[in-house]
Amino acid sequence: MDSAGPAVGAPPPRGPGGRPFDGPHPGPFRGPEAYAGPHGGPLGAFGEPDPPLTGARGKAVRHARPLWKRLHLPYAAVLVLLFPVMLVWPYTTEVRDGTEAGLIPPEPRPVGVGDTASLAGSEWRVTGYITGFLGSAEPPPEGLEILDVGFRVIPGDAESAELLRHSCGFRAVDGQGRSWERTNLFSMRDLGEDASDGAYGCTTAEGETIAPGQEQSIILSFLVPADVVEDLRYEVTVDTSDDPERPRPDALVFEAENLEE
Repeated sequence: MDSAGPAVGAPPPRGPGGRPFDGPHPGPFRGPEAYAGPHGGPLGAFGEPDPPLTGARGKAVRHARPLWKRLHLPYAAVLVLLFPVMLVWPYTTEVRDGTEAGLIPPEPRPVGVGDTASLAGSEWRVTGYITGFLGSAEPPPEGLEILDVGFRVIPGDAESAELLRHSCGFRAVDGQGRSWERTNLFSMRDLGEDASDGAYGCTTAEGETIAPGQEQSIILSFLVPADVVEDLRYEVTVDTSDDPERPRPDALVFEAENLEE
């Protein structure tokens, strides 16, 4: 027998519980939109929407956006801004690591004429320089000048005295970036009984460690072109750590006056 709708005038069919049957109702799986509240979140207890999440100060929590979006910057502009940082950061890190390892010379701190400065726990000053002192030695080749510069150093404690003994270095530098190491070609000259020549670090004249608090004279000799003498400054470098892998050297560069003028 063919199924047919209710007869005209007949009461509407009843569903479970005696309620009018007006067609199928959606089941429990109606999709997330059927359970969403006005703010897009799930309905809370008793069918009411949960309030938006708030922070510690009661302000509504917003999903953080990238800074470049919040500043309304295009993605390409962000790359332009970050590119120099991407280049400089590895270089800066490499220079710092190389300096601490003693592979890259440190940038020396300048010291004026007659001033005293601290380096690796010791106090340093330059007394001045002289030229042309030969004693009984033969004169240098034409165009070169023998120059002697005097330093005075006082180690602050036993640790700084040991650093002086094992890691003290000197050189003369000019305004063009050229440098000259100390020479021992004129080491037979008499420079005084109490002065060290810096040949084996910063020690006493007898090669012993300088006692803490004791002032020690050091006279260094340089063989340089005669035309750069007045332009020279004198650099001293000392390790600040006894760690052989990371000695962390530091440096000073002194101006000096001509003691013959």
